[in-house]
Amino acid sequence: MIKNSISFIANYLWMESIKNLNSHLTESELKSFGSNDYYYLTTIYYMGKPNFSEVAESLRLTKPAISAFVNKLSRMGLLEKVQSETDKRMYYVCITQKGKDIVEGDEELYKRFDSLIKRITVDQEQYVLVENLLAELVSNLSGDNPVNK
Repeated sequence: MIKNSISFIANYLWMESIKNLNSHLTESELKSFGSNDYYYLTTIYYMGKPNFSEVAESLRLTKPAISAFVNKLSRMGLLEKVQSETDKRMYYVCITQKGKDIVEGDEELYKRFDSLIKRITVDQEQYVLVENLLAELVSNLSGDNPVNK
């Protein structure tokens, strides 16, 4: 049944992601690091070097909320605020190496998953079929994502 397979895959990926977090965060950091923090960290990673306004817009949060989570993740060594050299009123949110290691550890997991699909598909045509199916699922699901609305 597809439902069971999707459930297994989701749980497997989540379990591996938790292992990745465990290898980069201390026990006390893990206790205060929540799923929203992970979402914020990955969003900033993919944004590059956004300023506070860009992060607020992307996450649909207020600037005070952005400031609070940036401060929290900065204390954990995952993010840092960098002042603009040209406009001293502006700050950018930059991901630290520790933060990059977390996100890139999960990226490596996704690459391994892609390699597994390549290995178990019979030929390139079947791989492209799976790729197109997943792309269509993503396209349909992204319409439900409040960040994209």
